[in-house]
Amino acid sequence: MRIGLLSAAFAATFGWAAVSATAQTSGTPVTSPPALLAPEKQAIIKEHVNRTKVPATEMSGPVAVGTTVPKDVSLYSLPQDLMTEIPTVTSYRFLVSGHVIAVVEPESRRVIQIIQN
Repeated sequence: MRIGLLSAAFAATFGWAAVSATAQTSGTPVTSPPALLAPEKQAIIKEHVNRTKVPATEMSGPVAVGTTVPKDVSLYSLPQDLMTEIPTVTSYRFLVSGHVIAVVEPESRRVIQIIQN
């Protein structure tokens, strides 16, 4: 009898947790922040930029995380070997401005990471 009560309490507890979890998943979806590149991946981009002599872009002000890049500014694809290693960054692009490489999310054209070159 005692095991039956414990089983009922256990089931009720998990049943409530399932309802509670369902209630928490409704509402406005939360978007995850862009994946940032680790230092060893940044080194791959630096090497690519320096080896291929990617032209620098003249910006009207300093480039920083959160800056929106104008539509007339050309963005370049990340090196192929980097995209193969990290599939989540395949859509990212970059630009070079001064002594920085700015990794850009192309849909929003927002700078998500700065790499010192």
